[in-house]
Amino acid sequence: MTHIEVRKIIASRMQYANRDWWYEFHELPAFAKESDVQARSNELLRQFSTITKSWSSERNSEWVVRIFFAAKMVLASSVMAQSLKYAEQNNLRPVVSYLSYYTVLHSLRAILLTSPQVKWNDGEILKTTHTKTINIACDVLAHFNKELSSKVKNSTIHLKAFRELISYRAPSSGDNFEKPDFDVYGYCRLFLEVAQLQSELLEVSIEKHVSAAFELDEDFMKHACDFEVDGVNFHDKEDWHRIGYLARKHPAPTNILHIMSEGHVEDFFGSWCQADETANAFNPDDDWRILFDVP
Repeated sequence: MTHIEVRKIIASRMQYANRDWWYEFHELPAFAKESDVQARSNELLRQFSTITKSWSSERNSEWVVRIFFAAKMVLASSVMAQSLKYAEQNNLRPVVSYLSYYTVLHSLRAILLTSPQVKWNDGEILKTTHTKTINIACDVLAHFNKELSSKVKNSTIHLKAFRELISYRAPSSGDNFEKPDFDVYGYCRLFLEVAQLQSELLEVSIEKHVSAAFELDEDFMKHACDFEVDGVNFHDKEDWHRIGYLARKHPAPTNILHIMSEGHVEDFFGSWCQADETANAFNPDDDWRILFDVP
């Protein structure tokens, strides 16, 4: 029995917006009306149904990789958020703009990766530009709260500009410029909850419309662990191990929360830990759930 099957057996469901959910949403109810969440959920199910009604081996492999990547965006944004908090507490101001922006960007990428309206396009979704990621994610948020979406877009563009100012212009005034009124931690928790919601609705649609079982295509699996950046190739053996486990044990999409095993979560944060413990050093094991209730 896989960790996914075990989680589904022992977990209890949460009732919200006239539907049962695996994840207990904390931020979404504060930012959106429940009626709007219900309406958007119904619309997302209609959009997912056009995908799942014509399910295939390729679509199955694509969405496993997409959810796997979205889960990594949850973990990556959580590492960034902890790094940001540590930098703020220890006056590491030169990196605060970078960490603020990438905490947000990783969280928005999770929304993009789980959206039924964004095409796979032979894996190009994994290389979506920053601007396009912001635009698409904010379009998704607008279905829940238009005013919120506008604020997020303007603030994220401001954070992006501020990061580029510090990184490329080296201002003599340091970081003493106006910053957006934007709670990075609170908003990123919201973004990851929207991504989780989308992934749960995909799973609901698969359960309704898909009866056949498929294996993971190795060409799709390589998207999860082989990367090329400016002509330099990288192979992530840990990602290969994780996607290989899914290929052997659970080669079908599930929601973000359930695709993450406790071992994956522990190893992801652990990869950023210091080899030898030093007093007051940054420790990514301090708060795994800073943005999302990971296993």
